[in-house]
Amino acid sequence: MLKKCDILIPIYNAPEWVNICVYSLIINTPKEYINKIYLLDDNSNEYTKNCLKNLKNKYGNIIEIITNKTNMGFVRNCNNGMKLSMKDKKADCVLLLNSDCIVSKNTVNKLMNHINKNENIGLICPISSNAANLTFEMFEGFNFNQMNELFEKKFKGINFDACTVVGNCLMITRKCIEKVGYLDEVYGMGYGEETDYHFKSLSMGFEAKVAIDTYVFHKAEVSFGVSKEKNERLNKNRKIFFDRWKKQYNKCLKKYKNNNPIEYINNHLTEEDKKSKVNALFYLPTIVQNAGGCHVITDLVNYMAINGYNTSVLFNNIVEYKEIMLFNPVNIANINNMKFKQIVATIWESVYLAYKISNEYKVPLINFVQGYEPYFENGNIYKLVELTYKLSDANLTISKYLSQKLQKYFDASSEIIPNSIHYDLLKFENTSEKIKTFTFILRGNPMKGDFVLLDLIKMIDKKYKNIKINVVFMNPYIEFPYQSDFNEINYIKGPLERSKIHSLLSESDIYVDASINEGFGLTALEAMTAGAVPIVSNSFGIHEYMIDSKNGYIINEVNDAEKYLNKVDLLMSDTNLYLKMKEECSKIVTSFDYNDKIQDYIEYFKKCEKLKYNVKNLSTEQKKLVELRSDFKTTSNKTKKFIYKFNKYLPNRLKKVLKKIITTMYNSFQH
Repeated sequence: MLKKCDILIPIYNAPEWVNICVYSLIINTPKEYINKIYLLDDNSNEYTKNCLKNLKNKYGNIIEIITNKTNMGFVRNCNNGMKLSMKDKKADCVLLLNSDCIVSKNTVNKLMNHINKNENIGLICPISSNAANLTFEMFEGFNFNQMNELFEKKFKGINFDACTVVGNCLMITRKCIEKVGYLDEVYGMGYGEETDYHFKSLSMGFEAKVAIDTYVFHKAEVSFGVSKEKNERLNKNRKIFFDRWKKQYNKCLKKYKNNNPIEYINNHLTEEDKKSKVNALFYLPTIVQNAGGCHVITDLVNYMAINGYNTSVLFNNIVEYKEIMLFNPVNIANINNMKFKQIVATIWESVYLAYKISNEYKVPLINFVQGYEPYFENGNIYKLVELTYKLSDANLTISKYLSQKLQKYFDASSEIIPNSIHYDLLKFENTSEKIKTFTFILRGNPMKGDFVLLDLIKMIDKKYKNIKINVVFMNPYIEFPYQSDFNEINYIKGPLERSKIHSLLSESDIYVDASINEGFGLTALEAMTAGAVPIVSNSFGIHEYMIDSKNGYIINEVNDAEKYLNKVDLLMSDTNLYLKMKEECSKIVTSFDYNDKIQDYIEYFKKCEKLKYNVKNLSTEQKKLVELRSDFKTTSNKTKKFIYKFNKYLPNRLKKVLKKIITTMYNSFQH
């Protein structure tokens, strides 16, 4: 009987996936079933190595890091892990787990239970969101753990003969390894090696199964991507496999077609099974890369999903979003297929339609306030934002500053859960005693102080030599044709994935931010965690974690580039001061670890489930505003009339842009 399992995770870069993979494994697996988690580092970059070290520090002896001095390739790396497990002799089986595969609740012990009921099973895998012939995509509105819950409820204890097992999450028994041996290294970087092992195991009397009561998320291609070389490798490995096993494979395939697990699942799921039921539905009008608020929401939904608290995202458009999403968001046109206990607005403009949804479905409306929105658009939308606080049943904010402003000026109470950082990804032991690298992020928004930073970049370049200046343009249309004669200026056009921003921060010594308005100022906190000293404007939310002249500098004269340069001069001239500030930065950041904060969010939204839906007492003018601003599901023949009404409440400079955006949104609804 299997009691303990070793988890083998082959790793080549992509630390953001490694981090969430290990987290999900720890959260969703009872500790008594895990012997060791082997992080098999195949000569990854420093950013990834640093993440592995942080995971070891956090989770302790259950983590074992194996570092290859050269890149061994996927198959040899897996074999190395299997050999270590066999040598240790404390585990009854191994689980080969890709770093971009996220396990659901009880994945490990459920697979072990299948084997314990049939000792002939040598290897077994679950159903996955991306797994060749065993792919089952998530239903709209579902996260991966919900899919797992559904499969367990409908198909508990059921497994099928596999035509080909899938290696992204593959359990192999010790008994099978002892008899069959290891993966054939002729398959090199990978593809086909698990299928070859499958048929070799069958030839030695073992069974290979698919557990259809277990579902995991798999992204695929995060380490190597898709390339011409990969396609050539696939063709080469496919030939190797069929030269060996064509006859046996065709026999299995014929049997599989008559007993297809995916077909079986589809035939036994009802339309009611496919309707998602969530605790909270976050309305995020546009999911877009260059928007910190989007990242906050998708992170929340991801991590709550891992922890078994089901939420989802309602959207109008998705634009080039590159971050991790362990769920299938809901197009607003399909909201009738959802059941939810509360609707959560994520920016002021989303409150109006969320309010309409709240009224229609008789659920409370939560306003998740991530910035001081009355200041947006130079105050032109002040009246519209003010009304949002009256429409909501509860307000959640990310800083004391925001909470105090809402209470003082709008008599709106709120609960505070401070923004958080992905500590394991960001924490670097930056031991540099000399300031060499500056980082600036230009966000294409007047309230973010880009104009101050552009002057400051020139000033620093003219004053200092042999330094590196990273300039990130999150809006790719910003132009700054400035070249240096003395320093390396690295211009990076975005929008960038957060992993790339984190990597830049990890090599930075000073991070400068001149924002005029920040609800929290998350990037400055991330910079502190990565080992950089921040010099930031006095933009309100940064007081959650910054103490002027202790762990960085706060500039009161927010639009005076000279004031920022003065603080740069102090740090450049005093190494001891710089090192002392870095040390102070490292002391505070641990309290903002995202893994610790997620339970606060879950408890908050559980509490909000108990709120009662209330009809709001609105004036005639307020009702008209709500009706106008919430009319996002209007059919295309009403577009011109709607845009005309919409324009009356907006500054002139936005009308042309918004006309194009709204027209696109209407067209998307029709499709």
